[in-house]
Amino acid sequence: MRLKNYSKNIKTLCIALLICCSSFTVFSQTIYTNDMEYVLGDVKQVFITNKVLTEAHADNLLKAFTEMKVNGIRIPLFGRDTNGVDLNPNKPMFDYFYTQALAQGFLIFANPAQGGGGARVANNMLNGTVPSVNGVQAATDELIARVLEFSSEYPDCTWLNPFNEDGRATSSTWSVDQIHEIYSTLHNNVNGAELIGPCTWGLPAAIDMFNNTNIEDYITVAASHNLGFNHGQWSTFINLAKARNLPVWDSEVNHNDAKGTGTRLEKAIENKVDGLVLYNAANAVNLNNGTLTNAVYTWMDLYLKDEAQPVNIAPTGIATQSSTNPSFNKGPELAIDGDTNGNFGGGSVTVTNGEANPWWQVDFGSDKSIGDIKVFNRTDGCCKARMSNFTVSVINSNNETVYSKTYADYPDQYIIAETGGVLGQIVRIDLDNGTNALTLAEVEVYASEITLSTTTIDNVEVKIYPNPVSEKLMISAPNTSFKNYTLYTVNGQIVLTNEINTKDVEVNVSTLSKGLYLLKLDGLNGSKMLKVVKD
Repeated sequence: MRLKNYSKNIKTLCIALLICCSSFTVFSQTIYTNDMEYVLGDVKQVFITNKVLTEAHADNLLKAFTEMKVNGIRIPLFGRDTNGVDLNPNKPMFDYFYTQALAQGFLIFANPAQGGGGARVANNMLNGTVPSVNGVQAATDELIARVLEFSSEYPDCTWLNPFNEDGRATSSTWSVDQIHEIYSTLHNNVNGAELIGPCTWGLPAAIDMFNNTNIEDYITVAASHNLGFNHGQWSTFINLAKARNLPVWDSEVNHNDAKGTGTRLEKAIENKVDGLVLYNAANAVNLNNGTLTNAVYTWMDLYLKDEAQPVNIAPTGIATQSSTNPSFNKGPELAIDGDTNGNFGGGSVTVTNGEANPWWQVDFGSDKSIGDIKVFNRTDGCCKARMSNFTVSVINSNNETVYSKTYADYPDQYIIAETGGVLGQIVRIDLDNGTNALTLAEVEVYASEITLSTTTIDNVEVKIYPNPVSEKLMISAPNTSFKNYTLYTVNGQIVLTNEINTKDVEVNVSTLSKGLYLLKLDGLNGSKMLKVVKD
């Protein structure tokens, strides 16, 4: 048996990167529970149903996946019709999303759309009843041809699988000979992507595939769904995979306890799989603004280590506001009470008087390293639009504004202000839309801590500006202290690097996607890490 090359995909830097909302740690393990190597978001259903209609939708999906701290994304592999036309209902938007996901450092896994996906591709269809493919050579040929074509058009996928819920090896959708021909023909012919599999509907079918085929010779990951909730069969499947030197993924989990025996997410983690695909994760994202449903945070509690969870320091500060409306008596402390419920009837929404430029702030008493700021709006249909045109600011102990961003649109349900890790004492919100009252459900302020496994230079002053930046970032630092800079995505992909020969260095970031990046300055005596927000 060959030694699998699965480990080549684990990020270099050594790097595993820990992004705690806005924090950054280089260390030897992963941010995931049990040191899982991969957790993937899933966008198959939103592209199958054509819900991603604009570039903003795609950008918001990626913004949400960054907040979820997944390091990969599953995309659908669409078949083609009998005339060779791609069945993707919105190929331009799919292509945009794919390009942006790669640019932001996400690894890509593709397999066929829908259940019985390989057979659908083989029959030139996306929906409807699937004709039999068992023993049909034309079906084998079409599936192989389409996967090869897809890998040519999307050459930067990390993983591919020609099947999705395509049954067992015995008495199944495909014959054993067809399965062997498909995997062996695709092996080493899909532009460097690794084949994984079998991605069956359930664990019994996956076990059957391993016992009755030689797919182990062609795949680098043993992956199965567990849609039948056969939790007790994980040990059998894992033992079969480990005997073949293969890591194990649950290729389609969610957190619904449909059988009363535990969720598929819980049981996959309990059985210490090496990777997860979070089924239909995109459905938990508001495509209009990139916010997540509350359920996602429960998932994150399960698949992220405790130290990978962001730390909200807002409750440690003292909250004040410009006034408190005496008719409601909802004071500023309600915005840091841990309750994000934006329904006014819930009793945890602040209310100022209706006045010119009302404000709210939390004071930490001294400068803190401030990461992301999450502002939750009132959610009542009558009133949430009153939060339009507001400004989030960070003010340091010298009364200098070190971060400020104005939002024209109201939060629905929240916005995240990415400060880039500034030092500040006060986080302030100003409403600039006339004489409306300022009402806040919650304000969360996440600490930004930077820890490096290498020596960190703390006593050298470095300025980067503007931050957030749209086109050109200036780095001002003694060139005797630092010799080069490297800009990383939050997932560890190097996007820019160069030498530092002068005190002031200009970096063109205009072509980069929007989001959070990490700037590392290296010198003979150590390194310094800074956060950069690309607008």
